[in-house]
Amino acid sequence: MKKKINIGYAEDSTITQLLLKTLIKQDNRFELILEAEHGQMLLEKLVIVEHQIAVCILDLYMQPGNGIETASLIRERFPDIVTIGYSTSTEEQDINDMKEAGVVAVFDKNKVSVGELLNHIHNYVSSLG
Repeated sequence: MKKKINIGYAEDSTITQLLLKTLIKQDNRFELILEAEHGQMLLEKLVIVEHQIAVCILDLYMQPGNGIETASLIRERFPDIVTIGYSTSTEEQDINDMKEAGVVAVFDKNKVSVGELLNHIHNYVSSLG
C-alpha cells in the first residue's frame, strides 16, 4: 500500500471547507492533517505539525493572511511543503502573484471540482518521486 499524502488547507468559505474536508477524508490517497479558516491560522498550526504535511491548499482571498502572503511564508519557513492555490479569482495578476509566492499551480474553483483538484495534487506529488 502506498503512503498517504498528508494534506492541509486554509479556506474561509464554509461550503468549500466542507467539500474539502469530506472529499479528502473519503479519498484513501490522502490524510487530512490540518484545517484552517485563514492563512494566519494555518501558519500557527504548521509550527506544530510541519513535518507531517506534504501539501497545503490555499484560498487566495482570506484574512488574516491571504493566499499570497501565506504561500510566501510557507516557502520561507517550511520549504518542503507543496502549496496549491484554489480560488475563484481568474485575474492573471492574482495567479502570477501566487506563483511568485511559491504556489506550484492555481486552480479555479468555478471550473475544477474538489475531486479533480485532489487528482491533480496526487499526480503532481507522485511525479516528484
